[in-house]
Amino acid sequence: MSVVISILIMILILSLLTVVHEWGHFIAARIFKVKVNEFSIFMGPKLFQRRMKKTGMLFSIRALPFGGYCALEGEIGEDGEAPESGDSDSVDKAGDDAEAKADGEAKPDGGKADGKGDGDFFRKPWYVRACILVAGVTMNYLLAVLIVAIIFAFNGYDTRKVSMVSADAAMTVAGLEAGDEVLAYNGQSITTPVDYSLYNYIAQPDTTSFTVRKKRGGKVRYEFERHFDIDANEGADKEENPGTVTADVDIYVCSGKGLKNREKAGSYHSYWDNNRALTIVLTWESGARIEYFYGVRDGVKGLFVTTWDDYAEGTPGVTEQRTDLHDPDPDSGIQKLSDEEYVDAFIASYAASESYARYGFSYTYSERGNFFTVIGNSVLYVHSLIKSVFLSLWYLITGKLGLGALSGPIGITNIVNSVVTVSAPVSGKFFALLEMTALISANLAVINLFPIPGLDGGKLLFILIELIRGGKKVSPKVETVISMICFGLLILLAVIIAGNDIVNIVKGNALGG
Repeated sequence: MSVVISILIMILILSLLTVVHEWGHFIAARIFKVKVNEFSIFMGPKLFQRRMKKTGMLFSIRALPFGGYCALEGEIGEDGEAPESGDSDSVDKAGDDAEAKADGEAKPDGGKADGKGDGDFFRKPWYVRACILVAGVTMNYLLAVLIVAIIFAFNGYDTRKVSMVSADAAMTVAGLEAGDEVLAYNGQSITTPVDYSLYNYIAQPDTTSFTVRKKRGGKVRYEFERHFDIDANEGADKEENPGTVTADVDIYVCSGKGLKNREKAGSYHSYWDNNRALTIVLTWESGARIEYFYGVRDGVKGLFVTTWDDYAEGTPGVTEQRTDLHDPDPDSGIQKLSDEEYVDAFIASYAASESYARYGFSYTYSERGNFFTVIGNSVLYVHSLIKSVFLSLWYLITGKLGLGALSGPIGITNIVNSVVTVSAPVSGKFFALLEMTALISANLAVINLFPIPGLDGGKLLFILIELIRGGKKVSPKVETVISMICFGLLILLAVIIAGNDIVNIVKGNALGG
């Protein structure tokens, strides 16, 4: 039953996004006085139709619950030629005319009142056609912003400001503080935490940098030169004794004009031993030093902290055992862990999530604001989603991501099903589906602008060629052939992605038992 519900939700999401896209074309066409022959919700045989007396437009609802289209006058060439711009959304205008006459409908003169095709899309200036084409993706973009704004209004929004820095992390030595703002990672700008997550997921080079705006003013750049020694145990006891990891990081701070003043701030050293103990040592150039030991000492399991006020002079401070390591808010519903449980979980997660390769800070999540800050952060978030589409495609081209990273309707349905069946409040599921809808809408906006014949971007490409040729349009027949070839390749890609989705689902089910 959950699969059926998931399929219906997926169809509803994709149809909504398609109809909104086509509605953008419709609005722009009406503004520029291009005649709309038909606006259809869904595809296939007609279930309902009504012709508007004022405009002559046929509004229809069709039987197959997939997408929809907006058919413009002039997308079909003279004398029954193929669609001028290769628009896969076009319908047979002549067939609709005959159907309208059979129904006894009077079809007004909606776009050719003067006999010169004033309402003809093909006869409009290039900039009018371009505006109508761009209107579709603009509506997908605006819908994504609207959906994200609704989510942020209820749940708050994420920012690139730092909320917390772990005391035992490399960033503590660098000098990062709560309230600082992370502007860039390895020279790549960060608009929202989504950007950083994608950059960090793809690659973690041995030398990395963060550009930061300090809360007290001014910019600095933190640079980390990391060296790892990983000794993995591949023996029969690897589950109990996975091996050891040693991480050494030299930490530098760049400041001043052009951030050219580079000084060493200190170093970070960690040693993880077979899920049993973890030692982290932070050393500052001033001589200060602090050591964190997670494990068993003198028969007691816990976190032991040793401080040195001035290690350079050999005057160590005391070693203390930290307690109350995990003391959540009583109202949060999170179960409190004992010191032993917390240490075990921390040591295990250190290797499992490759924490030794990370920096130990968190962004500010679920921040609240007024109407304008919600809208502003919604625009920034959608900007990050769009950036992630371009970056993901680039990573696919360069081989940093495999074909398995692509997902189509089948994969989306599987994701929807996981959301529907997860044990969580209904409100949480609803917002998760809303966020997925915003992501897909942003994806459609980007992909539709690609200069591929058959997409809006392909039609814009033909307009560009027309301008380069001094206003001479590409032959409708040539455009149609190119569009059909490219559309066939898109169908082939869709089939490959569908196959990939099925393989991933089968693998997931197999792993899940």
